[in-house]
Amino acid sequence: MANSNSRDANFWVFRDGRKKVCGRRVLRELLAALERLAQGVITLDSVITALMVAGELESALADSDSIGLSKVEQLTDGLAAMLGSQRPVSYLHALMEEVSRVPVPQEIVLSPAEGFAYYALHPLDFAILAEQTAGLRNTRLAVIGIRSIGTTLSAIATATCSQRGRSAERITVRPTGHAYNRSLQFTSPQLEWVRSQNTVSADFLVVDEGPGRSGSSFLSVAEALVAQGVSPDRILFLGSRPVDPAQLCAHDAVSRWNRFRFFHPPTHVYRRFSNHLYIGAGTWRNLLIDGQSQWPACWPQMERVKFLSRDKTSIFKFEGFGRFGDQVLHRDHCLAQAGFGPPAEAAGDGMIRYQFIPGTLLDATQVSHFLLEHIAQYCAFRRSEFSVPEEPSQVAEMFRFNLHQAFDIDWDFDPALLATKNPVLVDGRMQPHEWIRSKDGTIIKVDGCTHGDDHFFPGPTDIAWDLAGAIVEWNLDAAATEFLLASFHRLTGDDPRMRIEIFTLAYSVFRLAYCKMAKTTVLESDDEPILQSTIANYCAQAERQLLTLQHSSTQRTLPTLRVPNLSGVAD
Repeated sequence: MANSNSRDANFWVFRDGRKKVCGRRVLRELLAALERLAQGVITLDSVITALMVAGELESALADSDSIGLSKVEQLTDGLAAMLGSQRPVSYLHALMEEVSRVPVPQEIVLSPAEGFAYYALHPLDFAILAEQTAGLRNTRLAVIGIRSIGTTLSAIATATCSQRGRSAERITVRPTGHAYNRSLQFTSPQLEWVRSQNTVSADFLVVDEGPGRSGSSFLSVAEALVAQGVSPDRILFLGSRPVDPAQLCAHDAVSRWNRFRFFHPPTHVYRRFSNHLYIGAGTWRNLLIDGQSQWPACWPQMERVKFLSRDKTSIFKFEGFGRFGDQVLHRDHCLAQAGFGPPAEAAGDGMIRYQFIPGTLLDATQVSHFLLEHIAQYCAFRRSEFSVPEEPSQVAEMFRFNLHQAFDIDWDFDPALLATKNPVLVDGRMQPHEWIRSKDGTIIKVDGCTHGDDHFFPGPTDIAWDLAGAIVEWNLDAAATEFLLASFHRLTGDDPRMRIEIFTLAYSVFRLAYCKMAKTTVLESDDEPILQSTIANYCAQAERQLLTLQHSSTQRTLPTLRVPNLSGVAD
């Protein structure tokens, strides 16, 4: 494998979260959120929930060029105007009536608003950013939102600027092409709008979350504007996080990005936790683990925002606004009632308060029949309680791609080997340090509500993914593995033995890819050697599993697998 940061960054770990859903169901969800507002239940959280759904529906209708788009746009704008005051706009009831009659397509495609779901992008913080940016120059503002989340953010920016007496209008666009090389072609109406705004020397605000790893979505919009005669000094990017242009992987990213000005929001809302201890970005390891040599690997930038209360009784963790947080809280209640997880409750602003469990983090030396039985019971519970409807999965394609990237192996296996008729929201974090032995001896699983449905792989999949995770992360030998699988079989009637080998390899290869990509973001930090050691471990695990599967392919119906020289893979 090439020993270069560019190669290490070229793995597939983020899954496509787009889903085809019933359009009328989304409309009903929106109308229910609006009804709560109309009945006087007007809180910041209830406004954000309605605004999120309106933005999602608007984005989907814009993508499908639906005739009801304009009414939903007006609703999104009205809800954005309610953010700061939490007072209903005068035309809310009229808009509700009109939107209820919008001819929504039978099926629409929704993409998760990652900033609202995973990365603690608070709408009020973005409103503050828009207000600060609008004050830089006394000009007309033309706001362009990059769908999907940019739809909602563009409404927030436009409403905020308008409320401050600035003339502001908005449109939304959808760049296309490879994720690292997006391009944008304005439609004829959009071209007319851009030219009219340019004629009056408007400043163009391009709004989206991110930038992501490439920055190409922002760049595609800006360069399309420049092609229409807009001066680069009148194009401003409003994103959600700091960015080092040198780390962007779009072609010629530094020189292209530096032509434009970029702004991201300060964190104002979460200052209510200023008297708490921040334990995000891997800093929780300082508190809970003695000695840096024992720290588990993490990807600091991808960790959720979280705080420990001063009295060390509660952990406040961002789990998402609206239905994102609601779904996480529902899963936590299920796990807590079954005795597997800590109790939790909603804490506002997308945060959930978890009870802090005093105790000892487990490690791989503490494997016992009692522990393995508990893990089997946990997996059996998830299989029963967190099953979801079957939908297309990219796990097989991800595995094939990362196997080639990591080991230069092109294995022509049947994707059905990694498919399932019973998909589950798996845990995805079966490492020993994710289990706590409390002071009364109870074993509690923490961090079990989020990762099965975030934007990383695997997404909904076979529960064999978690069984494989336990085998790999606890470094189980053959006897312990057999005990775990037999216990699970006894509890569920589902025998995973025939499929566990390929799931174990797929798990190891994914974690290898994840850590390889994480390492490129922490170079010359304390986390780099930790990740390098973890990468070496996953490589060793995968090598053994590859050899096992090579043998199995001669004994069963698996396609022949030829394993090349694997030396140097962990470099």
